[in-house]
Amino acid sequence: MAPSRVALALAVAVALGLADAKALLNSGRAAWTPEPCEELEPGVPCAKLYEHPQGSAMVMPCPVESQTSADGCGALFAGKADGTQCPQITCPKALGVTMKLVCTGGCCPTCWAPDHVVNLDRHSALENPAVVPPAPQAPTTCGGVRCFEPMCAEGFAKGHQQGDCCYSCIAGR
Repeated sequence: MAPSRVALALAVAVALGLADAKALLNSGRAAWTPEPCEELEPGVPCAKLYEHPQGSAMVMPCPVESQTSADGCGALFAGKADGTQCPQITCPKALGVTMKLVCTGGCCPTCWAPDHVVNLDRHSALENPAVVPPAPQAPTTCGGVRCFEPMCAEGFAKGHQQGDCCYSCIAGR
């Protein structure tokens, strides 16, 4: 926003009696941070802002304690010099919002913004003829899941594994 538009928006917000007008303008746009991990619903991946090494803009690996598979990341990075382990990326703007580098369990940071900041159309209302209902044995936590009919290779057959939401291909059936 141009400064004059910001001032106008602040004036309108104050006139409407909104006490924290500046916070209102920034909410969901530039001043966002990922939700604290302990406040997330079970199964929602945790995202933590990536911090560049002090005095550097180099993108380095995510902290080991945030990696889902530290051993796998170690194998990926084996023999690579600092600065060559991860892609040297900068985050783009999407719909006027700059995404931020975050660590979400992978080896290297990725660009990300929460859905409430960058409104993402997930086409959840579209009908898809390839979507099938979840397995009847699926846990109750599978509400809203979208399953697809498995296409099994020779030696595999459609079956259900305890804890899964959808049918999958099971060996030897």
